[in-house]
Amino acid sequence: MFGIIQLWCKKGQFKNSNIGETIAFGLMQLSEYLDAEEHLLPHGTGLNLDSAWFKIMYILYTDGCLLGVYHKAALQIKSLRVGNEARWLARVVEVVATRNNLVTMKLLKCRSWDSYQAVQLIIKSLYLLKGLVFSSHSVETFSSFGFARVALTALIQVTSSTLAVIPTIRAECALPNIDRAKRNADEFRQHHMREVLDDAIMALTFIWNYLMISPKSKTLLTILKRDYGEELNRINSSATKADIQIFLLPQAEEDDMANCPDRLLDGVTMSVMESPVLLHKSQVTVDESTLVYLLLQKSPQCPFTRTPLDHDSFCRLPDLQQEIHAWRKEGSCSHHE
Repeated sequence: MFGIIQLWCKKGQFKNSNIGETIAFGLMQLSEYLDAEEHLLPHGTGLNLDSAWFKIMYILYTDGCLLGVYHKAALQIKSLRVGNEARWLARVVEVVATRNNLVTMKLLKCRSWDSYQAVQLIIKSLYLLKGLVFSSHSVETFSSFGFARVALTALIQVTSSTLAVIPTIRAECALPNIDRAKRNADEFRQHHMREVLDDAIMALTFIWNYLMISPKSKTLLTILKRDYGEELNRINSSATKADIQIFLLPQAEEDDMANCPDRLLDGVTMSVMESPVLLHKSQVTVDESTLVYLLLQKSPQCPFTRTPLDHDSFCRLPDLQQEIHAWRKEGSCSHHE
């Protein structure tokens, strides 16, 4: 299916047409069977769909064929009634991040892997992540407290794995070839690889700068600084090691847990909640982001009772949410005194 579609689809072909939406619906049905290592790596053991899948996804996004998917997914997350659209978006973002991790791991561990090919695969991942999550049409969908974890986890994974291989790729770009007959070809290849690597760094920088500056990503940025402090420190360290100083990386602003009442803590992650939800059967309170993560699974279950999670098995706790906001405000005031 992927191979046939990518043969005739071109950028702009799906605009003002229902064909793109039909293809997007078809991809939703197939997404649960998509395996990053098996299908989206050039040396996978199964059918290689890498070029076709990325081309189709990129055209669907740029032609606006996914706007309906984003709209439905946003409504599903807001109402805590997760459906196919939300699960598909989460799955696609997860696959992009997983594939990037696999590419960088193979490059670092397998000498047979080609750095030139690897950096081309990496920039595909970055461009697709940039469009799917960090653009004006998509970032608001992923900025809900429930869906933010999907976007930020993928961003942390893609950034960490990309930064890890930049020194290796740069070293190969500078490696001279003793064989004069191959020197000219290698110099051209290395020059092009440097250009693609620069493009990858620029794409990664754009994503982080957009996250820092865009008003639409304010919620994502707040959650990132509060809940991903350790990961941010690691990325800062990796960026310094890779000699990349163009990131506008935020500083972590983790909650002071010293005087936090237990009732304000997520029963799974043990971190301070933002939007608390009560699981009826277990009588445990978790954050909305934790609940959405559970609901995005193929067969959602309560982690405490192993019973199915459906729309009647939980409820929001607005009074507790106000208490959490008051506790954070009080902590912020005392911190600045």
